[in-house]
Amino acid sequence: MKDIPLNERIIFALDVPDAASARLLVEQLDSDIKFFKVGLQLFLAGGWPVIDHIAGRGNKVMLDLKLYDIPATVRLAVEQFAGRGITFTTVHGYGPVVRAALDADAGVKILAVTVLTSMGEAELAELNFQGTVEDLVKQRAGRVLKLGCHGIVCSAREAAMLRTSFGPGFEMVTPGIRPADSAVGDQQRIATPAGAIGDGSDYLVIGRPIRDAADPGAMVASIQQEIQKALASAS
Repeated sequence: MKDIPLNERIIFALDVPDAASARLLVEQLDSDIKFFKVGLQLFLAGGWPVIDHIAGRGNKVMLDLKLYDIPATVRLAVEQFAGRGITFTTVHGYGPVVRAALDADAGVKILAVTVLTSMGEAELAELNFQGTVEDLVKQRAGRVLKLGCHGIVCSAREAAMLRTSFGPGFEMVTPGIRPADSAVGDQQRIATPAGAIGDGSDYLVIGRPIRDAADPGAMVASIQQEIQKALASAS
């Protein structure tokens, strides 16, 4: 297991519509959580000031824009992330896109999105992909890791398979994490925190189960305790 501080194992998803809401959540949670995800909605609403606020409080940032464009545009976009306090950024797991993001050399770790956790077999059938979700995840992961991609964003359902196939030498970030009594929402391929860690996930992206809890701080503490027990069992 990688030596990752417990307060960085959860990447809290700031999936809110405005900068004020995001700042409030960061200030409420960053005594316990030190890693925050800014997605497309929030970045369009709040821009760089949101990133600056999170990083300025001593936290880490995952900028989750899932970039997908011609390689030159992706490289130029990722170059804009240099010096902004961003630890991870995401691109779609298409070889030329990943290569362009790496070529930007912006001091940011590049994570390739394999298959979105909202996708299931029915969606793959519409794409005429002859195989399972797991087949597509493995195929894409293998290609981008050969290019030197720093890590993978995938469902925790595929975590064990990816660790077995490609070993420990890459970052694995898994959304779709739900404590046992949480609502599934729009995610199809989900796992519990303990299950994801036990299968090899390094970081767990969690938003709604914490944000919507009656006591968010207590929920964070409960999930971190579950993570700690899973790490101890796996060691």
